[in-house]
Amino acid sequence: MATLSSLGVGAGFDTESVVSKLVALEKAPAQKIQSENSKLNTKLSTWGRVQSAFAALRDASAALNRPDFWRATTATSSDATAVSVTTGNSTPTGSYSVQVNALATSQFVSSGAFASKASPVGEGTLRISLGTYESDGGEPPAITFAAKAAAQAIEIEIGPGDNTLEKIRDRINSANAGVTAALITDAAGTRLVMRGPSGASNAFKVEVAEGASPGLSALAYDASTGGTSSMTRTQSASNAQATINGLSVSSETNSFSDVLDGMSLQVSRVTASPVEVTVAQDTAAMRKGIDDFVGAYNSLVGLIRVQTLYDEASKTAGPLQGDSTATGLLSQIRRLASTSTGATSAFERLSDVGLELNKDGTLKVNSTKLQSAMGKLPELARFFSNSDDGNPAANGIAQRFREIAAKVVGSDGAISTRTDGLRATIKRNDEKISRLEDRVALIEARLRKQYTALDTNMGNLTALQSYVSQQLAQLNKSS
Repeated sequence: MATLSSLGVGAGFDTESVVSKLVALEKAPAQKIQSENSKLNTKLSTWGRVQSAFAALRDASAALNRPDFWRATTATSSDATAVSVTTGNSTPTGSYSVQVNALATSQFVSSGAFASKASPVGEGTLRISLGTYESDGGEPPAITFAAKAAAQAIEIEIGPGDNTLEKIRDRINSANAGVTAALITDAAGTRLVMRGPSGASNAFKVEVAEGASPGLSALAYDASTGGTSSMTRTQSASNAQATINGLSVSSETNSFSDVLDGMSLQVSRVTASPVEVTVAQDTAAMRKGIDDFVGAYNSLVGLIRVQTLYDEASKTAGPLQGDSTATGLLSQIRRLASTSTGATSAFERLSDVGLELNKDGTLKVNSTKLQSAMGKLPELARFFSNSDDGNPAANGIAQRFREIAAKVVGSDGAISTRTDGLRATIKRNDEKISRLEDRVALIEARLRKQYTALDTNMGNLTALQSYVSQQLAQLNKSS
């Protein structure tokens, strides 16, 4: 007899459907747990968003706690094309008169003209030294070269494969000697031009030791008395010179760094008259920091409110609806926003400095009130950032928010405890699902075996019935 290819053929009814429905019933508990895990994963993801929002509040609060935040300054220049300025947190406010007398320059030297960049020059050794050319002030003055203590002379070997003008340029540029080389071509031919760093102490000399093929001395340069020079100096190295409120200052570059408690100047041209530089408190940066704090607080409050909300209209609940940890944290930070501080007598609550509470627990900024509070900057700084270990009631508002936010997002904080519990439940559920799936697989195998046997037996009975019917029909014909 042929083997049945599917359940139900022998039995004459849809046993495949029966088995599928029975298996589906057995799978129902696992599907219920999977649905529960889906909700738990949504909660876990939502707690991740809440943790990020608390971290943002912690960081925004920490910014208001830094002493340098309240000392931030900004500067303006009456002629930024000549003098631009940056300031630090320690720069005193006030006005400064800056006269630019000279810009920093680099030493340039140029060789004689060669026929082309591929022209051979010679072989040997170039020795490049950075330093200062100094005059003794005599008549005529005697010039000496003093090597720069922090710089080491670099020797560059020029062999048969490096002796063309362009190859020598490349060898100089790859030697890290502090000097760069370039080729300039005009109607007279091609010249090698060498340039040092700016500043009087970054002048240079080039000494030459001739090799087997002479001619390299065409690149020698030494401006000291008695020195050998085949190259021509087209520009001397010198420092930038300026006067700030009558005080002369100099720099090897056109930047004057930290000339006054964190104030740096960048000079671009010599000025015929002084440029006025004004340093003031950077209240715009401070206002931005306060706005960032308000934004972080409102984002956190809004997030928890939405995630714990039950919408009557849609009959849907947020992932954290009914979660006591979430509602507890929301209540805690909202209470903190309305508490007072003894950090300063000038301001007591956030509303005193223009950060007013809305009915939904978020903050709104009263710009007029906040601007007025900034007129008392030292007191405003204490209101936000004061720290007093001996008297917690005297801690600033931002200090308190930073502490609570840091505790909440800490490794043993409320969020970690809650999410660890969720992960443990998800893991247990996954293990249950795995066991149920194994059990369902065994049940399905048993059912298929039983219904396969039923199919076979029913098929045999059907075939026997057909045979008996045929024999009876033959007997009836013959009688």
